[in-house]
Amino acid sequence: MKLNFALLVLLIPSITIATELDIGENLLTNFGPEFSDYDNYQPFTMKEHNTYFQLWKSKTRGFSDHYAINIGLLEDKTLSGFKASQDEPADRTCKSHTSSKAKDLLINGYKAITWNSKCELGELTITSLQLAIMGDDNFYHLRKLWKIPVTNEKVIEWENLLSHTSVCNTTDNNHICPSK
Repeated sequence: MKLNFALLVLLIPSITIATELDIGENLLTNFGPEFSDYDNYQPFTMKEHNTYFQLWKSKTRGFSDHYAINIGLLEDKTLSGFKASQDEPADRTCKSHTSSKAKDLLINGYKAITWNSKCELGELTITSLQLAIMGDDNFYHLRKLWKIPVTNEKVIEWENLLSHTSVCNTTDNNHICPSK
């Protein structure tokens, strides 16, 4: 199985500069030099067991402030099951855990959900924003996580970034990709 991670021109030059989309499914994101926080993060890439991981950790705060994209197969096969698998460890571990109800979305013809959560562990608060998209070939999971205090303005900025994420397929007119 070939995993495609498409990038709009100059959006994520640390991975590649793509002027054309790969054949098949492509993830489209606006996380790049134009995004206000982009220069504050250091990218890491890993491919393991048919899953592609791209993670950006804060240059100053490390993994206490990071953004992750995972592309692979979804074992559970349902978005609600995936959300439950993300909430379960926090329900078990956190002193207090709140997770919003999943908001059902249709992104370029693909089913998706988005939600946010907050975990209280004594003095530590962990805030996360998540987007999960069920493609025909792959499952896409994007997560922004802060283990530090974060302003509402910063959360809104990242929610906006995630809301402009999409998946397209160059071989399927039901999931049209942007033109060059």
